[in-house]
Amino acid sequence: MTSDDPVVGPVGPPALHCMTLNVRRPVPHLRRAHPDAWPRRAPAIATLVRSEAPHLLAVQEAVPEQVQHLRTALGSRWHASVSGRGPSGGAEGVGFFVDRDRLRVGDTRTIALARHPERVGSRDWGAPFPRIAVLTELEDRVTGVRFLAVATHVDPFSPLAQVRSARLFGEVVHGVGLPTVAMADWNAGAGSASARILTAAGLRDTWDLVPDEDRPSSAGTYANYRTPKPQGARLDRILVREGRDARVAVDRVAISTRRPADVWPSDHLPVHAVIRWEAP
Repeated sequence: MTSDDPVVGPVGPPALHCMTLNVRRPVPHLRRAHPDAWPRRAPAIATLVRSEAPHLLAVQEAVPEQVQHLRTALGSRWHASVSGRGPSGGAEGVGFFVDRDRLRVGDTRTIALARHPERVGSRDWGAPFPRIAVLTELEDRVTGVRFLAVATHVDPFSPLAQVRSARLFGEVVHGVGLPTVAMADWNAGAGSASARILTAAGLRDTWDLVPDEDRPSSAGTYANYRTPKPQGARLDRILVREGRDARVAVDRVAISTRRPADVWPSDHLPVHAVIRWEAP
């Protein structure tokens, strides 16, 4: 496989290709050759998402310019639902790109990761910036399963915010009551206190749901434009929760180290999971 080959690529039904990527917001005043410069990375991200063609792509740190870039790269088949973390929906955002040929898009709402989830733009629990989650109800056109997709970007600075956000996340997902796929930059590793809270809420790490022999070598998902550290912290993860009407099977997981045209698309590595919703 070359650095331009898809890690997963298009998959056929009933398999559902999920992918999460912190796209890294643009930083001004960087020289064009800097690995973090958005003009340098933009073509690599376009190549990445176009060739992987996930049915469901979650993004974090995306500003409007990047959302439009992803829209163009994916094409009109993908529905964008990305919300900024500011009170009026501005600033960097999280959300989804949904393949409408495979998934029917239902209700979407945004909540704050704070004491008052309805107050989008609010800060809490020691977090220096507002944090949000985007919840979208989807229907699989192949299996007929209705499920909840959630995208978020958890605060990296406050351990209290991470724990409280995880508790809120579990409560919200439980309240909706649908099978769930949650895709995020959790900013805490798989063995962290917040990860244990999510597991206790029924949100299981897809990494743990494939046989050992089918699981690729782990790597830290925050590579910062360098070769990732083996066995590093998996800050970016895809979690699933079964529902009364659907169980979940995980066919494949992957952490992508692709560098299209020898350029890292982001400081974070994309994470993939191929899942199947099944009747109980």
